[in-house]
Amino acid sequence: SLAIVLANILSAEILAEINREVIRSINHVAKLGHADSKSTEFTSANTGIFDLKTDADGRWMVEKYKSLVFQLEVEANTIAKETRRGKGNVVLCSSNVASALAASGALDYSMAETGGLQVDDTGNTFAGTLGGKMKVYIDPYAGQDYITVGYRGTNPFDAGIFYCPYVPLTMVRAVDENSFQPKMAFKTRYGLQQHPFVGLTAGIGTQASNQYFRKFLVNNINAA
Repeated sequence: SLAIVLANILSAEILAEINREVIRSINHVAKLGHADSKSTEFTSANTGIFDLKTDADGRWMVEKYKSLVFQLEVEANTIAKETRRGKGNVVLCSSNVASALAASGALDYSMAETGGLQVDDTGNTFAGTLGGKMKVYIDPYAGQDYITVGYRGTNPFDAGIFYCPYVPLTMVRAVDENSFQPKMAFKTRYGLQQHPFVGLTAGIGTQASNQYFRKFLVNNINAA
C-alpha cells in the first residue's frame, strides 16, 4: 500500500541522515595525518595533505598510488601507537581514492559480498578490503578526495565514537486536527559520545582531537 511505501521512504531518509551525521562527526574529530617528509613533527604546513605530485615517489601513476597505500599504512600504525588498542582497520574515502587503491592492486574484494569490485557513488558503499586487513568504504557525498582511517575493535565499546540509540526508529500515526487527514511521523533519539580514553567531555569532542581516527586530503589524484 501507499502507506507502506511512504513509511519505507521516511525511514530510509532518517537512517541516511544519521549515517551522514556519524561520518561528519568522525571527520570532524579525526586527527590530521601526513607530516611533511622533511619534518619529524606534525607541525608542517603540509600536515593533513598528501599530494601525489610532490609526496608520492614513482615512475608512473600506479607506483604513486602504492605510495598512497603506504601512507595509509603509516596512519594506521600511528593509531596503534597512540591508542594502544589496535591498528587502523576501517577506511572511509572518496570514490576517486577508492579507485586509486584498486588500481594499485592492493584492494581485494569478495564476490559473495559485493558481486565484484564496486566503486560507485550511487551503489554499495563497501568497496572491498585493503591488504586483507582494512575495510574500505566510499563516502558518496565527498566534496574533496580524502582518506579517513580509524580503528574499530571486536568489542562494541572498543571504538573512538559511540552511537547510542535511546529510542529506536518508531512510527507514530496521528490524525490532523483540522482536516482529519491521517498523518505519519517517525521519531528516534540517540547520542554520539567520544571514547573516555579520548576525553570526558560530553559529545564527540573537539576538532582533530580523537586518536582513534586520522585523516588527510589527497591532492592531484588525477594528475599523478
